[in-house]
Amino acid sequence: MNIVFLLIAIFGFILTTVLLLKKNVNKLPQQFLASFYFIFSIYNLQTYIITDGLLTQFKWFYFWPLLIYSVISVPVYFYFKTVMDDKFTWKWQYILLFIPFLLSVIDVAIVFSKPASYYNQIVEDAITFPKERFNAQYGLLSLNEHYSLRHLWQLIYLLSLLPLLRRFLDINPNDKLKVILNRWLLLFYTSLTLMAFITLFFGIERMLGINTLNVSNTSLYSLQIILFLVLLLISIAPLYFPSILYGFPKNQLLVSSSISNDKNSKIQMYGLDNQELNNSLTAIEQQEAFLKQGFNLKACAELLHVPPYHAAYFFYETKGISFTSYRNKIRVEKAKQLIDSGFLESNDLYTLISACGFNSKSDFERTFERLTTTSYNVYQLR
Repeated sequence: MNIVFLLIAIFGFILTTVLLLKKNVNKLPQQFLASFYFIFSIYNLQTYIITDGLLTQFKWFYFWPLLIYSVISVPVYFYFKTVMDDKFTWKWQYILLFIPFLLSVIDVAIVFSKPASYYNQIVEDAITFPKERFNAQYGLLSLNEHYSLRHLWQLIYLLSLLPLLRRFLDINPNDKLKVILNRWLLLFYTSLTLMAFITLFFGIERMLGINTLNVSNTSLYSLQIILFLVLLLISIAPLYFPSILYGFPKNQLLVSSSISNDKNSKIQMYGLDNQELNNSLTAIEQQEAFLKQGFNLKACAELLHVPPYHAAYFFYETKGISFTSYRNKIRVEKAKQLIDSGFLESNDLYTLISACGFNSKSDFERTFERLTTTSYNVYQLR
């Protein structure tokens, strides 16, 4: 069963890489979320090494990760703040987040300032009695005290976010993309809070030498695996619904369908700069991708590096029309341009239809008449 920790660690590292490589997303929340899952993966990898009896081969990989684990509440807190505020502003109060880290720095300095035999003894005890390793005294604090402190910090700061989270959930509650973001935030927040509370509870019990619930070590081990798996499984949501990584522009107005096609617009939508998307769209138009047969919303979304439903949202909100209407408008304008330039003098109608991306004559004539308010035959003879 120890292999589960290794699998979680591997998947976590892959997730971290994928998150960081995501294009056209709100960068800061993306980086904070990736940082959390990176620390999460390091912890699972070390847990696997210890529980599977591999610490003898990896003695160097035991003590120093304490520094990384002690800041796990930092990216979590900053992630929620950045998503809900749509910005990140450093405040001096955030220094309090780093108290577990400062204590870890002190203890790491104490341990490494002592003879090597002191560190080696800590590692040997962890190898011989892996279940008792939390009782090891480092310097100021024992491992269990460090463990409990960082989860206490995580719980405190998560609870401090609750009023802000409740207000944020009430903003545009009927917007489809906001609903997805709300559900993810609730799921992620609840999972982290439960994990912090449960691990803190058992950490305090271990520190006091009591077991009020009569939970066996095997049950605790299984519970830990379940908590880690849940936290890992919900991480799939930002990959399946990338709009989660776009955030929500609380401090900026969403673009509306009344806005003209202004390629210099700086208004942001779900953490994205519309100018960036408009620049990409201009490049797609210059490549005449809209004139290719079979060019659909999915193909356009891939070139824009956004999911299809977000591409559809982008066209509705910034262009005031659907993707299909936008594509047909470009195709009809191309047909008019070719007709005006004498294209039909040396080519037949079907060549024109194919050059403009239409699938059939009926589709072409119907679309042409709808967008120009005149039939193709009348336009040709004018």
